[in-house]
Parts: sequence; C-alpha cells; structure tokens
Amino acid sequence: MKDKLDHSIDIATKEYVDALLGLSETMFHDFKNILAIISGLSQLSVLDATSPVIKENLNTINKAALDCKDIIDKFYSFINGYNSEYKEDRVFGNIVLNSLDMVKHKINSVAEQDNRIELNLSINSLSKVYCNEYRIRQALLNILINAIDAMEEDGGVLGISLYERVGRIFLEIWDTGIGISDENIDKIFMHKFTTKGVNGTGLGLKISKDIFEDHGGSIFVLSKQNVGTKFTIVLPISETGLIDTL
Repeated sequence: MKDKLDHSIDIATKEYVDALLGLSETMFHDFKNILAIISGLSQLSVLDATSPVIKENLNTINKAALDCKDIIDKFYSFINGYNSEYKEDRVFGNIVLNSLDMVKHKINSVAEQDNRIELNLSINSLSKVYCNEYRIRQALLNILINAIDAMEEDGGVLGISLYERVGRIFLEIWDTGIGISDENIDKIFMHKFTTKGVNGTGLGLKISKDIFEDHGGSIFVLSKQNVGTKFTIVLPISETGLIDTL
C-alpha cells in the first residue's frame, strides 16, 4: 500500500513540476525581454547624460540588469533537462564547476557579512560519468549549500577536490564549519532529519544520497564538531573515457 502511495505522490509531483517548468520558460523569456529593454535604454541614456552622477547611476542600472539576466540564465540552465530518466555521458568536472558557479552568490553574501569563505579548488580529472546532469547538479548543490551554511557565522574554507582511481571518480567537498555531532552523524541521510530547525526540510542530503546511488555511486561523510565536515562522492567513470578539455 505504501509503495502505491509513494508512486502516486511521485507521479503527482512530476506533473506539478512539469507544469511549473512550462510556466517558468515563458516567465524567463518575458523577464529577459524586460531586462534587455532596461539595459539598452540605460546604455543609450549614458550617451546623452551630462552629469557624472547620472552616468554612474545609469551604468549601475545596466550592470544590475546584466547580472539579473545572468542569474536567470543560470537558473534556467539548472532546471533545463529536468527529465529524471534521461542520462548521457558528461564530463564530471564540468558539472562540478557549474554547480560551484551556482552557489557563488551565496559565498559572496557570506563575505558581505565580513565572514570570508576561501575556496580551495583542485580538479584533476577529465573523465565522464553516465548521468542525468540536472539530478547530479541538484545533489551537489545540496552538499555545497550545507557547507556554506556551516561557515555562515565565522567564515572558513570550502574545499573541492576531484580525482580518479581505477575506473572510479572521486569528489571530496569539505568545509571548516561547525561540523556535525557524533549523535547526529548517523542520521544526516535519514528522511526529514535536519539540524536547521524551521529553516531545513531534512530532504537535501537524503535526496543527494539517493541520486548518487541511482547513478551506481555512493557517498560518505566524516565530521568533527567545531572542526569541519568532508563528504566523499564516488561514481563510476563512463566507458567513453576522456575528452580533450574541460
């Protein structure tokens, strides 16, 4: 009975998400048209402006419009290809870098509070994995956002290390944040378990674990309270092997 109920919920959820995606495409198109008008008019107005202050303000408006367009493009890139059953060979390093790019605004927002997060990045693999890129990005974003949240109060270091060993690709994501207590370390992949109170759903890490396992992979965690946390993701390398460049 429970399996039938879960299946019905999955179908209803997919239909709802599909409807949202269709609506989102129209909204993205409309927003980008509006931003193009704002950007274009601000650039034209700069040519006629005589006041340095007005010119500076118009340039700021233009930059804000372009930044907003960039954010919309990134979000659209994130949801594009939502079909969870579709898989293809993708360079895993590219997916990691794209996922990191999507959370840079969150890193910058922490820095604005005088809590700088230093990035330690090491990409040492050009190998592909057979995957649904959307779902893999979703899984990585859950872990990256948790890492940033763990350093929100005091800042720290966010580490990302990608390498391969004997037919498998390894991704380590670590932070020097608040860490996870011994009491909670075995619960973090449980359904609806969260340490964030009303700000958490308890679904993120469970979803990430399910996604990696659905791709023939696994995820491990090591953590020490007030020292930091490290997640290690292991996925099989695709038989197609390497490509020329990232």
